[in-house]
Amino acid sequence: MLLGLLPIPPKLTKSSRADKLQSLINADTLRGVFELIFALLNGGAWEGAPIDCADGKIRRCFPIMSGWIADHMENLTLHGIKSNACPKCEVPPEELGSQAGHYRATEYARYERYERKNPSLDSKTHDTSHARYTKETYCIKRGQNVFQGLVRVSTPDLHKLDMLHTIYLGLFKHMMDWIQGFLKKHARQQAFDDAWKVLPPYPRFFVPKKAYREVTQWQGKEMRNLGLCLLGVLAVALRQPDSTQVQPFRRALAGVRSRLDLTMIAQYRSHTPETLSYMEEHATQFHETKDIFLEFRISKRMQEMADELRKELRHTRAQMRERVPPSQRRQIRDDNRKEENDQCMELIHSESNFNFVKMHLISHFRDHIYMFGNIPMYSTEYGELAHKE
Repeated sequence: MLLGLLPIPPKLTKSSRADKLQSLINADTLRGVFELIFALLNGGAWEGAPIDCADGKIRRCFPIMSGWIADHMENLTLHGIKSNACPKCEVPPEELGSQAGHYRATEYARYERYERKNPSLDSKTHDTSHARYTKETYCIKRGQNVFQGLVRVSTPDLHKLDMLHTIYLGLFKHMMDWIQGFLKKHARQQAFDDAWKVLPPYPRFFVPKKAYREVTQWQGKEMRNLGLCLLGVLAVALRQPDSTQVQPFRRALAGVRSRLDLTMIAQYRSHTPETLSYMEEHATQFHETKDIFLEFRISKRMQEMADELRKELRHTRAQMRERVPPSQRRQIRDDNRKEENDQCMELIHSESNFNFVKMHLISHFRDHIYMFGNIPMYSTEYGELAHKE
């Protein structure tokens, strides 16, 4: 049932002052639209509303918002948070990729109360008197949560975990980038593609028509299909390792297997304490083995820094090789290349991390199942199908 079409805000200009004003207008407009949509809901939650029931009778009911199903980018706008923030808890950005403990739930009402008392406070302030507030709200945009004020609703609980965007189009996409980098490093990409293209048909399994590297865009159904065969194809591609590859290949397979096992259990329609403990074990194992893919989490800025370091090292050593007898230059060149790779890897490992929000959201799976039931019942896949019409 279509309740309303949200207004599309105009694009921001290059002027910082105009952008700031336009952002405030966009936020106020969006919040005004949702106040209209939620007006009847709030009134019914306090006073009750007559609702037609399935047996033909009319009863006074008290409707309460229980969840908002959307992908992460839509939640960023509606909850008024930044891209590296969790809608459910106050996890710091530098701990998104770790298996950390529980954090306090995000308290949007407290942020708004503080902002009303301190309207001139800049979120980038270094004033020690506001240190606690600044630490808690560095990922919160000021006064832009459209759900704040709903009756009998915990705003952080409105966010529902989603298999499509969190797993299939999120973690699976990132993991395949890491796997492709790992295969390229060990010259196993062709072996992966060869195994991929000869997969036999099986009930509920769609045989890939192209090699993995030939597909330019992946959809949720294709990524779900990928999860059914990825471990087997990867195991075939990593057969017969040499002595230096045994340990990396073993850790890579263990990391991929633990992530896939966790994903499969997360799709269960019902759970027991045993299945939840299995999820925790698989999550722990993944965090213990994920460092094998750390060097493939390199950003563009880090890649530029590594390239610049290589250039400087080569320039310096080229001048030194001219003073060495020709008979020794080849050995020195090989040693320099190894030392160069070691320094670049050390730089990449020191700067790379797994701190992105979809890596953190899986830590909420267990609590979500305890509070709301299974995860697939809140999937965005049904809404995505409506986009095609």
